[in-house]
Amino acid sequence: IGPKYKASSVDDKWIKSIVKKKTGLSLLNIIIFHDKKMYGMMVGLPFWPKMILSEGLYKSFNKDELEWVILHEAGHCVLWHNLQAFFIQIGILFFGIYTVSLFKLPLLLIPLYAIFFSFVCIQILRWGIEYVADRYSIYRVDNPGGVITAQDKLRKSNGEKGILRFLFCWNISPTKRI
Repeated sequence: IGPKYKASSVDDKWIKSIVKKKTGLSLLNIIIFHDKKMYGMMVGLPFWPKMILSEGLYKSFNKDELEWVILHEAGHCVLWHNLQAFFIQIGILFFGIYTVSLFKLPLLLIPLYAIFFSFVCIQILRWGIEYVADRYSIYRVDNPGGVITAQDKLRKSNGEKGILRFLFCWNISPTKRI
């Protein structure tokens, strides 16, 4: 994201109360990225949770739709997905280093091998972790219709971006989600 988009904090008591009530998580901060695109993310661990929402999502989603997004993002934090992803990435890194040394791969093949394992790592993490967060949030929303309409808005907003995005981008395209 970087300096391209300005960010500001918002004290949205509704979001904080929904997240606390349905996940037990007390948000330290809600940050709005002033960007027309629609996305959300969670940073930190359960003892230091901060939610980030784009302005496009924050302003265009109704409460039922927003509830699904915030519970999905809070689910990442409650379920320790950032830490799990870190350990999975470290495990795959060491496995890759071990197999390179075991099979004594030529220097020219190592970058191809690394690209293959980065693809595997991204796929395992994104499909597994995103599916778990989707499932976590779906069981907690008041109105499942909000999940459907939110996904529809995300599909229209983001759409499909091609094979490179599919292979190497962390987020799952809305057309491939629950």
